[in-house]
Amino acid sequence: MRKLLPPPGPLRPLALATLLSRVGNGLLMTISVLYFNRIIGLSIAEVGLGLTVAGLFGLLAGIPFGHLADRRGPRTLFVILSLLLSVLALLYLVIGTFWQFLVVASVIAILDRGSNAVRFALIAGVTQGSAARVSARAYLRSMTNIGVTAGAGLGAVALSFGTATSYRLMFCVYVVLGVISAFVVLAVPRVAPRPKPADGPVWIALRDRGYLAVSGLNAAISIHYSVIDVAIPLWVVDHTDAPHWAAALPLIVNAAGVAVLQVRASRGIVDTVSAARATRTAGLLLLASMVLFATASVGDAAIAIAVLAVAALVQTAGELLQSSGSFLLGFDLATEQAQGQYQGVWNTSTSVSSMLAPTVMALLPLGLGVPGWIVLGAWFALTGALFVPVVRWAAARQLVGSR
Repeated sequence: MRKLLPPPGPLRPLALATLLSRVGNGLLMTISVLYFNRIIGLSIAEVGLGLTVAGLFGLLAGIPFGHLADRRGPRTLFVILSLLLSVLALLYLVIGTFWQFLVVASVIAILDRGSNAVRFALIAGVTQGSAARVSARAYLRSMTNIGVTAGAGLGAVALSFGTATSYRLMFCVYVVLGVISAFVVLAVPRVAPRPKPADGPVWIALRDRGYLAVSGLNAAISIHYSVIDVAIPLWVVDHTDAPHWAAALPLIVNAAGVAVLQVRASRGIVDTVSAARATRTAGLLLLASMVLFATASVGDAAIAIAVLAVAALVQTAGELLQSSGSFLLGFDLATEQAQGQYQGVWNTSTSVSSMLAPTVMALLPLGLGVPGWIVLGAWFALTGALFVPVVRWAAARQLVGSR
């Protein structure tokens, strides 16, 4: 466990806060849809529509909240947003109609995406240099995986009871964890507001074509995060001879691998060149894993289980490299005086990816079968290869702009 903790300093309370809040997130990820459907009485279609609309509103939050973090300082703003996000979740306990659900979900999505951008600005503010920032993101991602896994276990307890009281109690646990984690962040040193540029446009991140291009590639390759939790369960159940429990095997391998190896995987990522090359390698590994997942449909149960395990290992290796490269590129290609604003752009790219990914999974691997897996893998390999020239171009533009 000691290897999973960052060295003493401001990242320690951030790691603890991340662990606590992600336990709450994992808990809600496990129970929320069933709560909205079975307890509140919303249809699955209404839940899906409400969360989609809320996600669209959330897309608008990252950049302005990131800009506000630049101007006012990220620590206090992050604490305020975290407290609001936690307390407003209590409104889910009193809503009874679709429109009430839509309003609450939209406000929470805005605060959630805004707080993510501010959180990245806070990380940039308490760390100096590429290596330190990549290491910080790696440590915090390990904490995220541990927390989400633990939260899912707590959520499973509520599901085993299946009562309205057990569901509502889990929302209260989420709120308590969120409030505690917000106050823990107060142990992080205050980060001063970044100096406002004397002249030039306000929204410089939206004018930075190099950064926008790399952010777009990041969104394109980040679709792979939905393979494990969206495509694999249905693929295993409907297209392989593996027992149904094997649908959880890739998720377990991935969660454990990221929790234990993310920090180590990030150590070789020291500049934009190494980050781009790591992402190129990640694309090839993701291609190989997609081919292996497709191959799981051929053979008996034992072969399918073995292939799924190997595919999950390869996919996890690709994810570790891709995420490590993403950590560095998001920070290093940004203008230092506007890290919050730039992190808002980066956070928005991952949000777009999360919204599009389920549709991509439905159309390609789940819709076309084996050919769809191959197409998806080729997409990852091509996108990964594009990182090298596009990052080189973006870094050159950044160098020219800083002179």
